[in-house]
Amino acid sequence: MARVAVDLIGAGSPPGDLLGEITAVLDADPRVTLTVVAPTDTVAPVLAEHGVLEGGRVRLVNASRGVAPGPEALREVRALREAGVRVAARLVRDGHADAMVSVAPLEAVIAAAGFTFGLVPGATRAAAAAVVGPAESPVILCDAGGSVDVTADELAQFALAGACLARVRHGVGAPAVGLLSARPALLDPLRRSAGDLLASLGLDLVGPVTADRLRTRTGVDVVVTDGHTGDVVLSALYPSARRARPETDPACWQANSSDLQGGIIVLGVDGTAVRAGGPAATAPVGPGALPEAVRAAVGAARAGLSGAVRQAMATLVDRRRELAGLSR
Repeated sequence: MARVAVDLIGAGSPPGDLLGEITAVLDADPRVTLTVVAPTDTVAPVLAEHGVLEGGRVRLVNASRGVAPGPEALREVRALREAGVRVAARLVRDGHADAMVSVAPLEAVIAAAGFTFGLVPGATRAAAAAVVGPAESPVILCDAGGSVDVTADELAQFALAGACLARVRHGVGAPAVGLLSARPALLDPLRRSAGDLLASLGLDLVGPVTADRLRTRTGVDVVVTDGHTGDVVLSALYPSARRARPETDPACWQANSSDLQGGIIVLGVDGTAVRAGGPAATAPVGPGALPEAVRAAVGAARAGLSGAVRQAMATLVDRRRELAGLSR
């Protein structure tokens, strides 16, 4: 069985429409059990209307607060112990769940995962990874909103973690990794340094790639960038995907059916955390997003994604020591 803590508190009360999808989550995988984190006196009767009663595969844990989106999310996550995203993260940390899924703002999910799980050894920053592109040829965008200023070493961390996700989630043996860039002629010093470091880590580096390859996946499995650029690109792609008509534009993916194919997963932390839906905290979590996010979280937990990232970071640690002139 896979145990998932599902935080249904965004910046306010839990969306009623999401409670109806709990049944879909349970039906999709009979080996999944859920701990629903929300105000229990509010959600219990609504779940009962959908035929979901506490006990067996569903447990309710009370949480009374959400975390508002914005730059104060980290402070609020630290201060509000009763916040839903904190409660869900503690369930994972304390061994009561194998993974967490939350509808809280992305910055709150990243903060709660980093604060509660801690980073894997060798990582200095968590990253947000989104699966974009056509469903038959997905691309992992990493970082998709977890950072602003980054170093070449942190871009290497994101690449290693994203490659692990590509192996676990898409079965890619040797993921092709690219650095998001305007075009090769405009490659900046940061990405030049990151490219040199990545080339020394044994990754299949394809060099700089432009944003259009996130939609067409021309020879790339993982695209790495800083969170500021990644969030801008993802926010631009996301609404266009929702408006797209796949029958007339096969290059677009059907975000309306799976909300970025499983939500946004936090990488570099010592546990599994997924933000359901797209990057915008104010946008509603679309139909099907919660089951897809749970499926992504279960897959990552069952495959041991955080352990694979831990091993990958050890490679980077060894390379750091070499560059510093230190023996292993």
